[in-house]
Amino acid sequence: MPPDRRRDSEPGAPDAPHDMRDWMRWEPTRGQRRFSSLVLTPARVTVGVGALMTGVAGLMPWAEGTVPGRTGFEPAFFSGLGGAGDGIMLILLAGGTAFIVLHQTPASSRIRLIHVIPYLLVVLAGLTVLNGYRSALLEIAAWERRGGTGAIAPGLYLAAAGVVVMGVGLAALLPGVVRWTRASDDPADLMTVSRRGIAEVLVGLIGVLVGGAIGISVAVSLTPLPVMGLVSLGAIFGALVGAYAGSWLVGVVADELAHRRGDRHA
Repeated sequence: MPPDRRRDSEPGAPDAPHDMRDWMRWEPTRGQRRFSSLVLTPARVTVGVGALMTGVAGLMPWAEGTVPGRTGFEPAFFSGLGGAGDGIMLILLAGGTAFIVLHQTPASSRIRLIHVIPYLLVVLAGLTVLNGYRSALLEIAAWERRGGTGAIAPGLYLAAAGVVVMGVGLAALLPGVVRWTRASDDPADLMTVSRRGIAEVLVGLIGVLVGGAIGISVAVSLTPLPVMGLVSLGAIFGALVGAYAGSWLVGVVADELAHRRGDRHA
């Protein structure tokens, strides 16, 4: 689609402040350098490296050992994709952290909460690693009760190291978040609460519950035995789709009611 080159004073132009395009920092995407949408400062790159380490670790075994089998001792492993699905959660948390810290849109946001979210995600990632460590120890204990052996695998150590690296990068960015300088045109100062917005939030929350339940049902039906990692993934994506569907439905209904109200007054 070609860019809108009409002046704000021409008929049909959007009802927006004259400097809205400058405020939103809209720029042509053609001819830009590769990775131009990323903010690659040393601290942010450190967070990205830690997120990559954590994401890779989520796919690796977290415990390895041997257990008695039909032909003697057989290798066994415990992955972050099994159990409670901690590996899936780590991948999602690391990906969300990397996106918010590295991508230009959230990295340059004037909403302070956006810059706080990565710290919360890293804390959740740390708790997820601890829970994965506990699950790995329980799995090793189960192998030992069967006469086998086991130990923590490098994948779990890599996950812990990735979380630490993300924390180091975020610590370097913390002073800018703590000493936040507000501007007169910050979006938080321009926000208003409307009945439509409240309805979208409430119906979106209902959509999260319904979508999550549907996602779990679909994930359970895909395998003979429930895989917690797959169930967690189905719940997360189902909840996201449900939230979007709920908000979209409220928007469609609100637009239709506004259209009918306008026809009635015409």
